[in-house]
Amino acid sequence: MPDFRELVEIHDRQFQKAAIDRRIYFVPVDEHEEDRLTLQHQIFFDLMGRELFLPPLEYPMRILDCGAGFGNWACAMAEYFESSQVTAIDIYPAVLPESSDNLEQQIWNLNDTLAGTYERGYYDLIHSRCVGPGITRSRWRSYVRDLSKLLCRHGWLQVAEYYYNIQSDNGRLTESHALYKWGTLYRGAQEALGRDPRVARNLKQQLVEAGLHDVREHVFRVPIGGWHPDSMMNNIGIHNVCNIDAMLDSHAIWPLTHVNRLSAAGAWTKEQVSWLTAAAKQEARDISLKLYMELSVQSLVQSFGGLLIYPDTLFGVGKGDGVIAS
Repeated sequence: MPDFRELVEIHDRQFQKAAIDRRIYFVPVDEHEEDRLTLQHQIFFDLMGRELFLPPLEYPMRILDCGAGFGNWACAMAEYFESSQVTAIDIYPAVLPESSDNLEQQIWNLNDTLAGTYERGYYDLIHSRCVGPGITRSRWRSYVRDLSKLLCRHGWLQVAEYYYNIQSDNGRLTESHALYKWGTLYRGAQEALGRDPRVARNLKQQLVEAGLHDVREHVFRVPIGGWHPDSMMNNIGIHNVCNIDAMLDSHAIWPLTHVNRLSAAGAWTKEQVSWLTAAAKQEARDISLKLYMELSVQSLVQSFGGLLIYPDTLFGVGKGDGVIAS
């Protein structure tokens, strides 16, 4: 039985040894990453209108957070919904910032089936966010099917994933930019590791192919830098620079130095990766590029074949734009 709290230092960053040894998760679990995830949680909170989730639930009583990380979302849910029971699962048992009596932390590899361990038809709300770097490509369909089976009748599932491709709103980001090269190398490394760095682009399709329906999709263009004309999005973009700055380091340092097929010479050295990320960080601060990343948020309700009518106001949809689900 591995010690899931054991760490290993690689290129001056702390990783979970069990996750690296078993090729499960390749992002550091140190204080730098904890700070980044705290900032990212605030960005997502602001992005969704200062809400912790999009589905129209007044008071979910049984909540499951998959890939809880350092527990930002789970802790916020436990604090806000004091009468609910929140279960936070992750491969790494992080020390949570605040421990509430209604919050339970469990160790789980999301590549393993959830059936049998977690009760079927039990949860009012299941939340899964940014677990793409840890879930294998072949697992996705069964993963979302597992989650749907754990929902109670009229329970909601919300799944959010980045599309790991930094883009330009005005088309000024080109192949010559370090950010473009970083994205190409990172996605290539993820694919070599059996992951799907483009899962955000086909997440809705994954849900439908898993037998799920009535899926509501929101794709947010999360700005990087203070270039957006909308004041709220501009403020998000200003804060997101620090998030992306840290992500460029944390997400790339292990994959780019350990995947041999990145170039004819094999994996990159730490120095080569540091040079690339330094150049990419500088470009991320260039507001003339009008950079953004896509965040795909999928929400669905467990209907068990029933007819669902979404209200006109659901998810901010305008009046008259309600959806009748089959």
